[in-house]
Amino acid sequence: MSKIRVLPDSLANKIAAGEVVERPASIIKELIENSIDAGAKAVHVAVEAGGRRLLRVSDDGEGMSRDDAILAFERHATSKLKTAEDLEAITTLGFRGEALASIASVAKVRLRTQTADDLAGTEIEISGGRMLNVRDVAFARGAEFEIRDLFFNVPARRKFLKSEATESFHIANLVTHYALANPELSFTLTNNGRDSIRVTPAPDLRERAYQLFGGNFIGDLIEVRGEAGEMRVRGFVSSPSSTRTTKDSQYFFINGRYVRDKVISRALIEAYRAMIPAGVYPSAMLFVELPPAEVDVNVHPAKTEVRFVRSAIVHDLIRDSVRAAIGGAKPVITHFSEPAHELVEPPPLPAPRITREELRTAFRIQSPSAPAPTAPAPQPQQGKMELRAVAEEPVSEAAGASVFEPPPLESTSPVADVESVREPVAVNEAPRYGKRLGCLGQRGPDAASSNLKPAHNLTLIAYEVNPLGQLHNSFIIAADRTGLLLIDQHVAHERILFELHWQALRNRRIEVQRLLLPETLDLTPAQAAAFEQVAPELEQNGFELGRLSGRTISIKALPAVLSPGAAQALLLELLDAIEDERRGLTLDELHAEIAASLACRAAIKINMPLAPEKMHWLIDELMKKENPATCPHGRPIILRITAREIEKGFQRT
Repeated sequence: MSKIRVLPDSLANKIAAGEVVERPASIIKELIENSIDAGAKAVHVAVEAGGRRLLRVSDDGEGMSRDDAILAFERHATSKLKTAEDLEAITTLGFRGEALASIASVAKVRLRTQTADDLAGTEIEISGGRMLNVRDVAFARGAEFEIRDLFFNVPARRKFLKSEATESFHIANLVTHYALANPELSFTLTNNGRDSIRVTPAPDLRERAYQLFGGNFIGDLIEVRGEAGEMRVRGFVSSPSSTRTTKDSQYFFINGRYVRDKVISRALIEAYRAMIPAGVYPSAMLFVELPPAEVDVNVHPAKTEVRFVRSAIVHDLIRDSVRAAIGGAKPVITHFSEPAHELVEPPPLPAPRITREELRTAFRIQSPSAPAPTAPAPQPQQGKMELRAVAEEPVSEAAGASVFEPPPLESTSPVADVESVREPVAVNEAPRYGKRLGCLGQRGPDAASSNLKPAHNLTLIAYEVNPLGQLHNSFIIAADRTGLLLIDQHVAHERILFELHWQALRNRRIEVQRLLLPETLDLTPAQAAAFEQVAPELEQNGFELGRLSGRTISIKALPAVLSPGAAQALLLELLDAIEDERRGLTLDELHAEIAASLACRAAIKINMPLAPEKMHWLIDELMKKENPATCPHGRPIILRITAREIEKGFQRT
């Protein structure tokens, strides 16, 4: 008996649906492309429950006759291709003829359509690939596809759908792409009965970008134009001084087709080389036009990936055109070796717990001939502690070997009465977010490239750490009995604020400051979808936000630790970060993400001089925290140079 058999159409369509229908946004993509190919001037999209319950796409295009409407649901039925040669000159968005058959096999579908020449419209109902009804209806010219109960007959696929907010985000992002690519059309996206996108025909791309993103987004855009033979690139990019933490604001199109392409992405990054720091990305809307024979759009079932015949030429054209546009615009920032830093005055710090006389004694530098002052009897003081690596080698005991040799501890020292050794216990915090919302003004550290050792495994004992001064107004130089410490003032303050805010959040005692005049913030469609997900958590963290008309929100109050000027930037940064992180974020992790971002925005910045009292307070407070070794994003706070290493450097051992 033969082992090989031909699969029935119903099963083949379900398998094809696995390639074409990845999520609800995949269906919206196929239907919008059909509407555009049909010559529609207005496209309306309606979604309920993130697309699980309902997806509806209607247009005023040319519509279909009764026979064509029935035939459209057959596998590989298409009006776009007739011969194999047509594959070399594809100018339409859809052409494969498998989308409708795949969608109908995993959902309940109703199509209503009519052409200008028909006296009556046609309504077709299909459930799980089975055609149930075909009848005449009254309908205006165009087509309306209604998809309900997606994956109702494939529960294994349905359970892999993400949350409603996540799926809504992808749908909003997709409609945004096609609205950008077709400014001459009107688009409407309604999510659970509420308008997320509503744009009317625009004269050009800049006006359409204003409709979608608002004036803040387009205010810093630079126009790009370039050509090489029959290849052309046009669009807009942001200046190097205006970047984002994700690639969500990058929109790429090939002959009007929305694509995710590595060649374009790599060319864009290379155009900004040495102009923006690592870990941030420019905004871009780039349209590449080239002969259809120069690009293969048939390499992916969803047609979101393409392959160029001469990818090197496309790459160089985009890179050189963007670079020339940036240079011609004369951006303020022309070179970066490190990220730009804000010189913002830190919030007032609490008064130090030590007297000025004690500070003068701690900072006094003794000459070899000067008599040492009589040290007071050691007193236990909370927060004045020494940092010692757990595996630290003992300092040389040789007489006269080093001026850094610490004085012996008295037998009556309170050290023996204290919990002398305890490992830092991590606060119940989320995983670190260095790749998403890294510390402001920080470059990702490479511990292997430095001889300095991050003081990760710390032992805390009751002994004093003395600040000696600042290096480049960014790093506190301090000393304890085992050597020198370099403390990053920004991330040290960030750790302090993070744990204070996290504890206040746990106790539901977040301090809030109300704004005299509420601030307004315009969101992109994707940010608006992310806002719906995190709004309750933001309110628990001290924000009072209101939803105004459209995609505008108002900021009425914010956490007391945050300066009012930083609220808008922080909210946009969080909303941009949600998409990549949301797939695995628990509620606690989301709260920790917000707390870490608040702490980062409110913390003392680098390139900021600190008074001795503030340095002492910073160290004092840091040593009280549960995890003084790293900031919430995972970067080390303290680097150590031991006395033994200093002795070796001076060849004294």
